[in-house]
Amino acid sequence: MGETAEYVLQLSEAVNAAMDPAVAQQKRMEAYELCEKFKETSPHCVACGVEMSNVKYPPVIRHFGLQLLEHCARFRWNNMGGQEKVIFKDTIIELLKHGTLSLVEEQAYIKDGLSRIVVEMIKREWPQQWPTLLAELDQLCQCGELQTELVLFILLRLVEDVVAFQNLPSQRRRDLLQALTANMGEIMAFLLQLLQQHTERYKQFLQSSQEQQAALSCRVAQAVLLTLSGYVDWVNCQHVFAEDLALLKMLYNLLGDSNLKLLAAECLHLIVTRKGKVEDRRPLLVLFSEDAMCTILNAARLACSVGVDEENYIFLKKLCQVLTGLGVQLCALYSPDLKDFSRPPNFKSYLEALLSFTQHPSIHVSNMTMATYLAFLRHEHISEDPVLKEIIPQILKLFTEKLQRVGFPSRDDSPSCEYSRLDFDSDDEFNYFFSAVHRAQQMDLIRLATQVYTEETFQVACEWFNHVIVTPLQWEQGKDKCTPYSPSYLQWDALSCFMDSTMWGLFKVENPPPIPVQGIIKLLKEILCLQIEDPCILSFVLTCVSASHPIIKYAPELLDPMLDKLFSAAVFSLPGQTKTRTRPVQNLRRHACSALVRMCKDHPDLMMPAFEKIYAQIRRLSADPDQLTQLERVTLNEALILISNKFKNFVRQSALIGEILQPVRELWTADNFKEAISCAESFVGYIGLNHVLLEDNESMGSNRVVLLFCITSITASLKRAEWPNDPKEAEAGGFISSHLANGNPIYKNPSLPHVLPLLENVLIITRTFNNMWSPEIRNAIPAENNKVYDMQEVDKNQILGITIASPAPEPFDVQASKSQAEKIQGFLVAIHDNCYHILASCCQSLGHEFYAIPGLAAQLISSVFVNLQYLPEFRLRPIIRVFMKALVHYCPVEHYNSVLVPILSELCSYMFGRLSSSWETLNKRAETSDLSQEDQETQEILEEQLIRLVTREYLDLLSAVCKKRYVPSASKDEGAALSAVNVNEAMGDGEVVMAEAGSSKKPEGEELSELGRCILQNESLCQSIVVCVYTAMSWMDSATCLKAANLCQPLFNHLYNSSGLSCEAAKVLYTAILRGLELHGQHDAIQSALVIKGLHHYEILRPHYQDLAQIMLQIPNCDKKSLDQFDEKFILHVDPNKPMSEKKRREAYKKLVAGVVGKHIGQEFRREVHIRDLPPIIKLSKPKPSVLDDEPRDTGLADLFSTS
Repeated sequence: MGETAEYVLQLSEAVNAAMDPAVAQQKRMEAYELCEKFKETSPHCVACGVEMSNVKYPPVIRHFGLQLLEHCARFRWNNMGGQEKVIFKDTIIELLKHGTLSLVEEQAYIKDGLSRIVVEMIKREWPQQWPTLLAELDQLCQCGELQTELVLFILLRLVEDVVAFQNLPSQRRRDLLQALTANMGEIMAFLLQLLQQHTERYKQFLQSSQEQQAALSCRVAQAVLLTLSGYVDWVNCQHVFAEDLALLKMLYNLLGDSNLKLLAAECLHLIVTRKGKVEDRRPLLVLFSEDAMCTILNAARLACSVGVDEENYIFLKKLCQVLTGLGVQLCALYSPDLKDFSRPPNFKSYLEALLSFTQHPSIHVSNMTMATYLAFLRHEHISEDPVLKEIIPQILKLFTEKLQRVGFPSRDDSPSCEYSRLDFDSDDEFNYFFSAVHRAQQMDLIRLATQVYTEETFQVACEWFNHVIVTPLQWEQGKDKCTPYSPSYLQWDALSCFMDSTMWGLFKVENPPPIPVQGIIKLLKEILCLQIEDPCILSFVLTCVSASHPIIKYAPELLDPMLDKLFSAAVFSLPGQTKTRTRPVQNLRRHACSALVRMCKDHPDLMMPAFEKIYAQIRRLSADPDQLTQLERVTLNEALILISNKFKNFVRQSALIGEILQPVRELWTADNFKEAISCAESFVGYIGLNHVLLEDNESMGSNRVVLLFCITSITASLKRAEWPNDPKEAEAGGFISSHLANGNPIYKNPSLPHVLPLLENVLIITRTFNNMWSPEIRNAIPAENNKVYDMQEVDKNQILGITIASPAPEPFDVQASKSQAEKIQGFLVAIHDNCYHILASCCQSLGHEFYAIPGLAAQLISSVFVNLQYLPEFRLRPIIRVFMKALVHYCPVEHYNSVLVPILSELCSYMFGRLSSSWETLNKRAETSDLSQEDQETQEILEEQLIRLVTREYLDLLSAVCKKRYVPSASKDEGAALSAVNVNEAMGDGEVVMAEAGSSKKPEGEELSELGRCILQNESLCQSIVVCVYTAMSWMDSATCLKAANLCQPLFNHLYNSSGLSCEAAKVLYTAILRGLELHGQHDAIQSALVIKGLHHYEILRPHYQDLAQIMLQIPNCDKKSLDQFDEKFILHVDPNKPMSEKKRREAYKKLVAGVVGKHIGQEFRREVHIRDLPPIIKLSKPKPSVLDDEPRDTGLADLFSTS
């Protein structure tokens, strides 16, 4: 005992030193080391743990004593003898009985430490070696409230480990789960009895004002509810619904108690969200009773009556989840096919209760009900229920309030604001949730309601619209103009969303409901007659106009007034505003132009009769430079091109595009323009970067406007001009220039003769733009202008995953202007991106004519791929993901060698060197990084993420180059499948492999495409691709590794089958896969893919290259005997008549390479816990009755042989 006391004293001093904030770091580390060393090596661990757990010590010392005991139970149990285990167990039970303070005084972490020790013993001994466990726990409960709470914690921790975390060996977990299931009736009855007993005591003590005793019973009842939450969602339904639903009744009764209601609601939520067989969930329908609904509503009202309190608010959300969980169960159970099913008699009460939560001021609580309504409307039978039909108008009318954007945390103009301050940290966060989640789900619900209950939904829309148009415009208090918080603005914003969703449900679904034609015509006439001068409100009116546009099919006379409305909005301007306009005016004009484009794109047939009027109006507006900006002009021209596609006449469409591009051609081919873009030095001066940017200096702005106008016009012409989808119509309209050798037609785009002459300058601009990034040019630019080279903030946020999709509203009286640096920065981004979109569109739209340009590859190499070493990653991305993918995707077979091979040779060699260098830099930075500033850290994270994105996109490009593309085949008609493929592929320009109709197995894509075979014939190009793909498996990005693993198989098959591999090459390829496993093996998907690839490589290469065995022997725990057995069984002497299953081969190989498979950093230094399996639990089979054991009786068998 003296030695133990000495150790206890040392350990107590060490624990106090470790927990004392005033102790020096070195001394604290020494204390930590002393405690850990004692825990690992000392034979006095149990004795010291028992002594230090005594109540005479401070709680911190007692907690360390419990840690010592838990350590012995976890890591020394297997080394204990039988008698030692019994003594240890009895000691812990004694601690539970007498080694604690009272329930209120004892620390929570002491209780947790005690329960964890018992659970560790249970996991190793129960039920086989400890059959009396439950009886002992029951006896323990008789010792007092604290012991009862400890028993409950034991049961909770046990079920968490066995069911939730599943952190046990499979056999022991099965044993424990089987034991729990076998004793579940007893356990649940025990919990139910405790809950009933202590809740009754709690109420009695409260009534008699014995607050201390009431607190004890309340704590035990809380522990029971917490323990129940670990069981009710997975145990057999019969235990949950036992004793005439006693548990459910108690839980509902507890919803009115302030101390127990949250835990009771959590248990109810777990019960109503149970999964499993539908038949087993039928008893849940009893929760639709009138009493249950009243209880929930009363509890909700009581929670709301105390004001905005966080605890009550959480409880309110949990109650709402209970109701929505019931709705999910009803969707599963509501089916005529289910035997003896009938709709719950109180379904109306349920919907009214749900509606009351929808009406709650909190948008979070209100939004929680939306998914249930959507599920009901999508349900085949519930959607037709008359009770639901009766309540739908109430829901839709409620949306007239809920769609309004109110409740910002920073404001106090709505009851929602107080709740928003509990849910959201900022106005931006609130605004994002409101737009992307709350309003989006409401609009989905309106669309569905329109399809199911057309008349009711449209009636609500009309009533709301009529109310809004007769209400005078109302501004925010203290303001004389419209603001984002003006009542009229909020009303019109919500109304436009409601109208758009309603019209979408009428016109844009596969099986539209009966359309109320006359009602929509009347509504549209009223909209067109509105005379509103506020740009914000007028923009919402345009939304209603464009949403109602399809009704023109039934009322063509409304097309002209509609166009007049759009064109008047397109040139809208407030007095005194000319070039610099406020943001609402700018948005309105853009909205009008975009609405016209949308109408022409969605319904060109309806717009075709008004082509002449639209054409004349756009020509008139374009002639006056003060009427339209260049961007608005380009947008309106897009509308003309979209309508002209319905001409289905190449000559007419081409003539219109020629007319539209005529101003571009004049500017584009001017000598001064060509000189300006010919080199980087002159281009920098042309756009105004060669001198310090001043906010009041717009001298070079017109040059940028001209260049952007030309670029966007060319882009619009290429993207919008089309040939007819019907081959007969295309041939009749003159869209076929010639035919391929296989007879497929070659289509020509109407923009072809006008765009091809302009491509030279596009290529010059790409070359000049790349040269702008050279050090010579950047050094010649004033340092104040360097910001224009940076990435835009919106792009940074997107890459970093910072979601600011909908910033909070800003004042409308601010002019829509940016700084000179921001303008040029945006200009450079637009020019750079649009140039590559033009080239990508040429690949798709111009097809053969583009690829047949003489010397195309040389022109692209001397422009697009010049000085790539100076471009940052964010400028490199459009080249790869926009231009190169299109160039590869649409290239005809006959131009593979002339176009793709030289371009890919240039690109692949460069990309491998660049990516290898970048990843090497990242690895060094990760080893030596010492970030002292937040800005530096953010910049390095951004650079790393950009390298990851470029790497992934480049591997996607290589995949498009090398692997066949598979498309699903139609069940009957192959032509239907081809229609899903791009037209160029259908003509035979690309290689597409059709999956077999009705096949359930998807093609694995392990075969090289024809382009891949062509590319890999070039030795240097083949080397660049193969080395890059295999090296990418060991780059620090799991997505990159998975892409590379999926791509390596077809490359390997080609290399091995075509020319064979040298021994050194085979070792390099195989080692690359093992390195990938070492770095990324902790990810299950990657581990599985690399194990498959590694096995495939090994079984092919091993018979020919003995050195692979030496590589395998370098893997930890892979010995020569195991490797020889594997080779003998699976590789070298395989009997073809007895094929081994793929699963067995894979599992055997996985065991060999297990030593090299990487682990998550959190698991690398974790000490393994070994729990031994116990003898199996013997199941007594039911005795089967024997015929011979039956009582003798006359079976009539003898009569068959009777002679009588």
